[in-house]
Amino acid sequence: MSKTQVSKFDELTYPAPRGTVLLLSCMDPRLLDDTVSFMNHDNLQNRYDHVILAGAALGALGGGSKKYKHWKKVFFDHLAAACNLHKIEDVYILEHRHCGAYHKVFNVAPELGDTEEEMEQEAALHRKYARLLEGEIADWAEEQKVNLRVTSFLMGMRGEVSLL
Repeated sequence: MSKTQVSKFDELTYPAPRGTVLLLSCMDPRLLDDTVSFMNHDNLQNRYDHVILAGAALGALGGGSKKYKHWKKVFFDHLAAACNLHKIEDVYILEHRHCGAYHKVFNVAPELGDTEEEMEQEAALHRKYARLLEGEIADWAEEQKVNLRVTSFLMGMRGEVSLL
């Protein structure tokens, strides 16, 4: 396991959240329990708002499509509400491997397999969209005069999580 990879029982390798967190994740039902376990691992039980959009970061960016561009407004409206209601200081973007939204909904990539090369291609793709959303969140936070820290993760199909 690399130093950026964490499981339900490993020590944190990124700054601990400062309070209530806004979690953005995908709608994939295969990872719901693992997502809750990951958040509980970070001592966030009952301390996070959860926004679920197909494709996580890609969905929150509107998927690069006119059809889904309103999802970006939905995400940022929810972020504003969470900041106002719960004084959010941290945003977690939780991407996951084998995300159907990337190739079935938004068509930004073919379905990738489990070879080392394909896994790196997939991680790079998730990293690209997570970084784009991180930048948009930073711009929004600056305009709103709020202090937000964004941390992006990639979850595997067995619930293992690594930093993006």
